[in-house]
Amino acid sequence: MHRSLILLWPAILALLAAQCDQSINPIIGEARPFTLWGYLDANADTQRVRVFTIESRLGTDRSGPIDATVTSTNIESGVSIQWTGTEVVFSDSSVGHVFYAAFQAKHEQSYLLEVRRSDGATSSAHVTIPPDVRVELVDAPNRIIVPVLIHGKPPNLVDVHVQYDAATLPPANPWPPGSPAPAGVALPVEVSYRGQEEPTQDGWAFEVDLRKDFETVQDIYTLNCLSPDHIGLRRIRFRFLAADAQWAPPLDSFDPNLLIEPGAFSNVENGFGFFGGGYTVSESWVPSQVVLRAVGYRTEGPCPLTPQDIPECQLPPEPCFQKDGG
Repeated sequence: MHRSLILLWPAILALLAAQCDQSINPIIGEARPFTLWGYLDANADTQRVRVFTIESRLGTDRSGPIDATVTSTNIESGVSIQWTGTEVVFSDSSVGHVFYAAFQAKHEQSYLLEVRRSDGATSSAHVTIPPDVRVELVDAPNRIIVPVLIHGKPPNLVDVHVQYDAATLPPANPWPPGSPAPAGVALPVEVSYRGQEEPTQDGWAFEVDLRKDFETVQDIYTLNCLSPDHIGLRRIRFRFLAADAQWAPPLDSFDPNLLIEPGAFSNVENGFGFFGGGYTVSESWVPSQVVLRAVGYRTEGPCPLTPQDIPECQLPPEPCFQKDGG
């Protein structure tokens, strides 16, 4: 599975798992045949959609074959592809029916996904893949506030965040003198930039505030019993999902309690759920030593500031324990 699809698929599956919530109202007699969840990923070479048959409740699934045939059609070219179905067992032992097809969705082209029952009843969704984009970092090596320009204008930017690949750097002089230096601990920290975009003539613009975000990094390290005064930084990643115009959840939230409500977030005709289009965009950089020191990061220690496969710099964070053992 392509990395970009791997990154978002757990979030999709989390929403799917929420469909089993017992608060969902029964819909016995519902004429619509299917609930669909998934999206066409322009970065992936294999596309996937989860299909629920609508029986006594929304969002329930059971083992065994389902009466569903899935096809997608490229509206521009007219090429149709039939998808292959498979049964998937998730980590919570629940069962789901996932259909997949090996093709890459093309930018700025439209697709029709149809899920048909043997009696002809069909649920469908129209999807248009957003245009390709280019991310530009404006003079990033010498700035504490880094302008980020997104050239190209996808209708929606979803899950915009900056990830700081940070790690603790042991002090140069451990206390008491002569004691071994503690191992470095890697703990990446994500800071959300959702809703902070500004429109430009050909896309979107953000300002990444490295010093303000460093305060968040320090807070997270403190919560994990790690020193906020000995943090090094290997790289920064700016990431978002470029999504189609229909990717607009209620109240700007992917809260499963909202999404399980019939019709709350759906572009499926004669059905429920959501099937969209998008792709993950990521840009990374390593700030200069001058910028790192100005922000507050340490620039010395056994853990390199560039990506390295060093076990002692990749340990999980240590849990907090009260001194009295409580």
